[in-house]
Amino acid sequence: FEEQMVVEAFLTAGRNLPEVQLTRTLPFNRAYSRSEAALSGMHVRIILLETNGEPALVFNLSEISNGIYRYQTESHVVRAGRRYRLEVRESAGDEEPVLRATTFVPGAFDLVSDNGSAFIYQGPEQYEPTFTRSQYPGRQTYYVASVRASEPEPDQLTPFYADQYDEDNPREYDRISSGIINEENYEQNEDGTITLKLPWIAIAYYGLNEVSVFAIDTNIYDYIRTLGIQQGGSTLSPGQIENVIWNVEGGIGIFGSRSGIEATILVEPGF
Repeated sequence: FEEQMVVEAFLTAGRNLPEVQLTRTLPFNRAYSRSEAALSGMHVRIILLETNGEPALVFNLSEISNGIYRYQTESHVVRAGRRYRLEVRESAGDEEPVLRATTFVPGAFDLVSDNGSAFIYQGPEQYEPTFTRSQYPGRQTYYVASVRASEPEPDQLTPFYADQYDEDNPREYDRISSGIINEENYEQNEDGTITLKLPWIAIAYYGLNEVSVFAIDTNIYDYIRTLGIQQGGSTLSPGQIENVIWNVEGGIGIFGSRSGIEATILVEPGF
């Protein structure tokens, strides 16, 4: 066992800088404790970079609780199409950070139209948003759809999730996320826009649901696809386990970013 630093932070274009959570890995034979794993007293900053890699703005974060750091001086709205770097030092005077990670925020995109705001569960029409393309340098853009229920009550579960619900060991399905959505999974329109059909499996509860579609950076993309392999979504030989790709220097975890659109739809039972 080798102790490693763990980072978790997600930048979202158009929103303020997020909190950064720093913890450490614990030995296999020790029960995980968030308070025990927390890394306190670190010097954390996020840097907005120029196109040439030089710092444009530097944001020093303060620790607000064990291992959780926040930019408190003033707000900064995360900018789409820009690169940010995270640096963590043990002491303010250290020249080199002990942990470093960089993310490029995917380009902003807009919801152009959709096919309504109210739907019958498993009816003839599914929710289909049409939106402009997000741009990402050097590759196609990858998306992730997420659905969050406004009132996640057990008696409002749709049939698929109701069959899995266990009162003695309740599991929350208030947020359901898709896998990675690439060019094979959406319709490309003649005007350059994209139309995505939201699958019914993404709807866990009847009622109001907030639908988000996010363009994701390379860090989130690598994490999702390699985690999926570890969870059995591949043809690996028995006993063969590929490493998760972290894209973090000096530790593991995610310093990722995303740009997104949102809409609210009403889903009603079909009986």
